Amino acid sequence: MFSCGLPNRKMVWWGHTHPHIRSTENDLKPSMKYHTDARSECEPGSRGRILINLKHITKVRELEEAELAAYMNAEGTLVKTVSADQRFSLSDVDEIHRLFLGGIYAWAGSYRTVNISKGGFPFASAFAIPQAMKDFEREVLRVLTPCNRVDEDALAAQIAPVHAEFLLIHPYRGGNGRTARLLATLSAYQAGMPGIDFSFIKSRGKEFDGYAHAIHAALDADYRPMQAIIKRGLRLAQRLT
Repeated sequence: MFSCGLPNRKMVWWGHTHPHIRSTENDLKPSMKYHTDARSECEPGSRGRILINLKHITKVRELEEAELAAYMNAEGTLVKTVSADQRFSLSDVDEIHRLFLGGIYAWAGSYRTVNISKGGFPFASAFAIPQAMKDFEREVLRVLTPCNRVDEDALAAQIAPVHAEFLLIHPYRGGNGRTARLLATLSAYQAGMPGIDFSFIKSRGKEFDGYAHAIHAALDADYRPMQAIIKRGLRLAQRLT
């Protein structure tokens, strides 16, 4: 089983606060991801439900549609440009995020400067993100990419730590989950698979709870729950082809 040094540093990621970093709360629902007391971060007219965006969208449904279209466009572009032997770097991950959300948010591809949590679970402190991402690149991306495993179990075992460790850090202000899924999907394509179907994970319920549990398990370098989820997504994608 893959193991890295990141768990030894996770206490550093969460064990400090910074007086100039605000804390915010990310809700579980995709359409209501951003909840903050800092009204200056919200788009005027959105009643505090939507972050400032380049399109000045104020309605949740319209934002959902814009982000979905952006995600599909990004995936289509990335599939054509990422090579089978490409080892992913931090600049690649930033570019994935920028390609996905760059047309909607000015901060796309840049690390967040606020602390965020989801369902009461805090992600890495904002001030710790630059170092945490350097560690992620050195100990995870350089070791586990590119993906070239043909065996389903081995491929899931290779993708799961990358997916889980990235989600524990949550480096961006938004779009972290979908960026992680894009990265996982690209890794599957590198191995000659038809991607990963994450559609069985909804915004709430049993499957989402299992997904959250898999992320939390990675705190102790236990990637087996996430491996099972990735394996299921690989199988679902194969059935659709």
